[in-house]
Amino acid sequence: MNPKQKSLLVGALIGAAMGALAGHLFTRGLDQPREVSDETGLSLKAIPPSEMVKIAIGVVGVLRTVAELGERI
Repeated sequence: MNPKQKSLLVGALIGAAMGALAGHLFTRGLDQPREVSDETGLSLKAIPPSEMVKIAIGVVGVLRTVAELGERI
């Protein structure tokens, strides 16, 4: 296995682990009792668009940092 394949495999494994952790933390927050619980279940309507934009900007920032790191090495 060449270095490019190894880095892709490691990146995929890290990404999968981070995605699983993010999903766990998100659903853990849904399990906590709330004062007013009108909606039950998981829905994208429950996530305000402003929060989704913040997450997207954060992900792009992380990808940019990783790309810059690859250029330095």
